[in-house]
Formats: sequence, structure tokens, C-alpha cells
Amino acid sequence: MSIRSRRARLAALLLALAAAACSLLSDEGAVWQGTRIYVPWSASADGKPIEATVAELVQRGQDEDDPLAGLLVEGARLPVVVFLHGCSGEMAGIPEEFEKRGFVVLAPWSFARTGRPQSCGDVGPETLAWRLDEARWTVARLAGLPWVDPHGIAVVGASEGGLAVAQYADAPPVVAAFVIMGWTCTDRNNIDFNGVRVPGDRAVYAVIGARDPLVASPRLGGDCTRSLAGRAHAESRVIDGLAHAVPDKPVFDDIAAFIEAARRRS
Repeated sequence: MSIRSRRARLAALLLALAAAACSLLSDEGAVWQGTRIYVPWSASADGKPIEATVAELVQRGQDEDDPLAGLLVEGARLPVVVFLHGCSGEMAGIPEEFEKRGFVVLAPWSFARTGRPQSCGDVGPETLAWRLDEARWTVARLAGLPWVDPHGIAVVGASEGGLAVAQYADAPPVVAAFVIMGWTCTDRNNIDFNGVRVPGDRAVYAVIGARDPLVASPRLGGDCTRSLAGRAHAESRVIDGLAHAVPDKPVFDDIAAFIEAARRRS
């Protein structure tokens, strides 16, 4: 091969790598722009709750790197929840439940990404990889923001989002608690989806309805109790009468108390 040919191939490789890097950054940026932020009235500088996407806040003149700069009570250090929605993108009112309990919630929008797989009923490995990336990107964006309480954040997921939370094996130390909602922590046909892989020293709370179709599924049936056995700070609950739906207020009170206990330990 001639020197010219080698140089041409090297140039093509460098261009391909640059394009891949741009694509990755574009995905991360799109998810961040679509991330919806919920701030309780008690933490807002004007005493009004904030519910807006990063893109909407930037359009109002806020800094993209810190879209809440200047909008919060001066000197506030706030508990944070990162919420991963289900396969359809439905938030189901879950961020608002944490907002009512004093948490700032950031809900990354998975469907902001071009070519996002439609995964309801058929979650593939590429979907799980995407959801984990979205969690990592959001947690990384929170690092160093002055209003984030240093005692740790919680990552919460519902349904497909709960699957992603259960598999968040490389979560950094800043993530003190994980909450799995509407997922059984079981997949008898796919070892990559089976079990709970979050670091063993972290707090994990799992909740599912006894009438959830996943509980009776031959492939996915059960709950997270077995997967969480032996963990020092873990709780698994099965709620009688609840289907694949949002639990009642007392369960959210319990989850909030669980997160706070984990944050105090951190």
C-alpha cells in the first residue's frame, strides 16, 4: 500500500471517529434539552413551583449548563431525584409525587434521540443501553451544580425505567439510592436483564403491584425480593390490589423516607 493510500485511509478513519463523537454528543445534548425539571415551590426563589424542560428554560434566558441558576432560594442545597420514564415516555405523575415531598426531579426524555427503538412489549439490549446512557449523562450533568445536595441523589425508574435502574452497575458514588418501580428484577430468558446489578453497598427500594401482569408472567414473574437478598440496605414490597400503575401516597412517603435515610448514611 502506498503512503498516499495509507494517509487517505487514516484520514477516513479520523473522519469516521469524529462523526461518531459528534453523533454521541448530539444524542446527549438532545436528551438534556428534553429533560424535564420539577422544582417544589419551597425551593423556588419566587415561591412558585417550576416545571419546564431544559430547552424551555434556556429559551427564557437560563444557562444550559445550569438552567436553575438564579431561580432557587439563595444558598439552597436540595435533594435530587433522576427519574427514568417507562417505555412509552409516560411520566404517570411520578415526578410530581417527589416534587411534593421536597425533591428536585430531573426526568431525561429518551425519545429526544433520533431512531429511538419503540420498545413497549419488546425491550431489546440496545434499548437498555440507551436508557443507562441517559441516566449516566443526567447524573454527570448534576456534578458540581451548587444547588445539588452533596449527600447523594436517587435514581428512580418505572417499568422499563425500573429495569434500567436495576442494571445501573457503574453508578458513581454520588448515587446514594435506587428505586425500582413496576419491574420484577427477573428475566428467565435474558441474563442481561435478570437480577439487580447496582453496587452492593447502595440502598435499593423495589415496589410492584400484586396484580401487575409482569408478576404472573412465565418469563418475568415474581418480584425483586430474591434479587435483593443479602443486601444491607434493601427493601422489596408487593402491594396488594395494585396493577401496573402508580402506588398510593403512603408508598411514596415510604420511598421518600427510604431515600432520606440512604442520603444520611452517605
